[in-house]
Amino acid sequence: MAHTNGSTYTNFSSLNGHPGLSDEGLRSRRGDSHLKPEFPHHIDEDALSSGRSTPLPQDAPPSMKSIHQAKKQKRRKLFPTVDYEERVSHFDPQSKHHDFRGFFALFWVGLFIMVLTTGARNIKETGRVFRTSIFSLFTDDIQGLAVSDLLMVASTSLTLPLHKMWRARSFGVGWGNGGYICQYILQLVWLTMWIYWPFARGWVWTHQVFFTLHTLVLLMKMHSYAFYNGHLCETEKKLHQLDKNTLSTEPKSDTALREVLAYELTSPTGLTQYPRNLTWSNYLDYLLCPTLCYEIEYPRTPRVRWNIVAEKAAAVFGCVFLLTLTSEEFIAPVMRDATARLQEQHTVLDALLVLGESINSLLFPFMVSFLLVFLVIFEYVLGAFAEITRFADRRFYSYVTHDVPLPRVFSSSSYFS
Repeated sequence: MAHTNGSTYTNFSSLNGHPGLSDEGLRSRRGDSHLKPEFPHHIDEDALSSGRSTPLPQDAPPSMKSIHQAKKQKRRKLFPTVDYEERVSHFDPQSKHHDFRGFFALFWVGLFIMVLTTGARNIKETGRVFRTSIFSLFTDDIQGLAVSDLLMVASTSLTLPLHKMWRARSFGVGWGNGGYICQYILQLVWLTMWIYWPFARGWVWTHQVFFTLHTLVLLMKMHSYAFYNGHLCETEKKLHQLDKNTLSTEPKSDTALREVLAYELTSPTGLTQYPRNLTWSNYLDYLLCPTLCYEIEYPRTPRVRWNIVAEKAAAVFGCVFLLTLTSEEFIAPVMRDATARLQEQHTVLDALLVLGESINSLLFPFMVSFLLVFLVIFEYVLGAFAEITRFADRRFYSYVTHDVPLPRVFSSSSYFS
């Protein structure tokens, strides 16, 4: 995913080449005014319709007409965005990047040889193909882990009804005058509760690692959904405020602001706009989409290829097996041996030599584990969910190489500072 670099805007200032395009800055230019945007009595429906939605009524307010026109435009958004494109992974057979295809095949050949030699050695030493001490951890309280994870995912859905409440300004509280603070408090309480949960349950370390990582992912998803929609809520509010202008003339700055705000409320493809995205189906789709950055709409593939889903799922289990095998055979024994040897040392120099030898023995297994973790997350798990949801942008590892989602996920609150 390509990152569109952009500064953080406060009070909608410095928008699209209009320096100081805030409410105060725009309305201070009293000398620049022209007729308020009007439409002829006999409106051409093609002019008001994008061809993909119902034409607007004749008496539609200017804000609705601006949104309708904005669906046909392409420009830079106010919110720091991620440009989602329909493209395949570098590891996909259809990718144009063939330079490291041979190295990729060699990597898997090397792992296959590692499995064969490890199995042969274990048969000779223990009479069994593989050790099972770590494998046995996966089945420990697996039902409790599944139920807890499902409840954690379901608890994030509080964000949607809360946002609808902020938008309706229930109890006089909107997003910009206290709603985002309540969202911060909710996220803090939510994070504290679910981070504590695996330790309170006394789960084994494999369950704790999985649950904690999933907690952090859901926290970022929840934050992005809440604050991006909060930004759109304030944008809609400002746009409707422009409709209250009853003067026969309107400053040019107001017209420019109306166009910018209308475009901000529309999806990149122009097929929908805020607040039509505030549905349970849209939220569930976002939870399943392999991205941390919420967008009203994402590019989609024409259909789900279930053979690819099966292939990705099999690859996930294969990588988990290889990760467990690497830990079981090449990491855990070194750690146990180092612990025993360190207890026998009486000088600092001897202890440092044991540490150096152990670290040297762990370098290659850790490198293999890192590569496998990268593959299982950014290529196979996310690839499977992308195929199921028809999410078209498969360049997931841009998150790591270009740090794409962090500005969007963590700096969104600055719009209301």
